[in-house]
Parts: sequence; structure tokens; C-alpha cells
Amino acid sequence: MDTRFTPGDPSDWSFQIVTSNGDIVTEFDEAHGQRSHLIVVRRDLTRFQHLHPMLNADGTWRVGEFSLPDPGVYRAFVDLVVDSRPTTLGFDLFVPGPMEVAPRPDTSYRATTDGYDIELRTGGILASESVELAFEISSEDGPVSRLDPYLGALGHLVALREGDLAYLHVHPEETSPDSGRVVFGAQFPTPGRYRLFLQSKPDGTLITTQHDIRIES
Repeated sequence: MDTRFTPGDPSDWSFQIVTSNGDIVTEFDEAHGQRSHLIVVRRDLTRFQHLHPMLNADGTWRVGEFSLPDPGVYRAFVDLVVDSRPTTLGFDLFVPGPMEVAPRPDTSYRATTDGYDIELRTGGILASESVELAFEISSEDGPVSRLDPYLGALGHLVALREGDLAYLHVHPEETSPDSGRVVFGAQFPTPGRYRLFLQSKPDGTLITTQHDIRIES
């Protein structure tokens, strides 16, 4: 598997999943409409991508026109289900060159993109306790009238902890598609700062927003 890339240079990237015995895994179960979910983010918690590689019969996963936009070290997570067992694998990708670290706020509960305002509503969040994360999505006319499914759900949420990039991939609870809300139940294992990447589809438009939270002990 290639792990070094030229910034902004697209390539047809491929990799395989290998067991501890050296056998290539060729059979995968479908989860949320796909047989794999590839999450890529730079280690300063920017440059987020959510991709769905294609699987060949020999167990080779391929991502066409894959590129990493800027220099830095990226962390790739592959979510898979093998023999009904959910599995997440992580590995680093490298893009040589001077890296400019993007500043991040201590907390950011509100984001704006593509004409939509997205606000995270939640109380104080403690490590190891179950918490409800409710995102309210609105436009200049008020709460959006329709949230369309994305990969079989009204939203997807990836949370990464600052530093070691501990990873959570959360799927939403059942809510009405005309409520303008996406609600997730989550549990954060340890204190620290986390960045949340929300994907939702208001009025048929796929959007991705970033939210920063602090988990207390």
C-alpha cells in the first residue's frame, strides 16, 4: 500500500486488508449502504474526507482520483464489517512539504456552510457518560423543512480526540426528517478536546461541518 503522496496530485490508490496469518480478506458485510467507509483527516484535525472505496474480487480496495490537498501527516480510518464483526483499522499517510497548522477554537458549537447554519445543542459533557448531541440545521427561512437520507440515515458523525486521534463513528437516532434536527447518542471515553465532523443532507444538499467540544472528567 502506498502511504506517500504528492500534495494535490490525484492517483488511483489501492490497499488490501490482511489477517494476522497473512491471508487477504475478500468478503465483507455491508454497513450503512456500503462495504467500507474510509475517513481521512490531517493530524491537525483538518482536511476531512469521507470516501467509499470499491472492492475487487481479489480483495483489493480501490479509490479513484484520490488526493491529499496539502503537506502533512494524515490519519486514515477504514470502517469494515467482517463476519458480522465491526472493525476499524487506522494508518498514517504522508505528504511531504512544509505544513501550516490551522488554528482551532477551544469550542465551536455553531458552523455555517452553503447557506445553512448548524448549531450543536448539548449540556456539559463528561467522559464515560452517555450524552445526546442534537444538531439543529436552519437556513435564512428558519429550520430546514427536509433532511434527506445520506447512506441510509439522516446524518453521520465522526469524532476525533486531539492528540492521539482516538476515533468515534456515530450514527443517529430516529428523528423526523422534517424536524430540521439530527440527534446522536454518544459516549466519549476520556477527557480532552474533540473535533466533530457532521455530515447531513438538508434539502438534498450534502454538507460537512466541524464542531469543537471539550470533554470534562
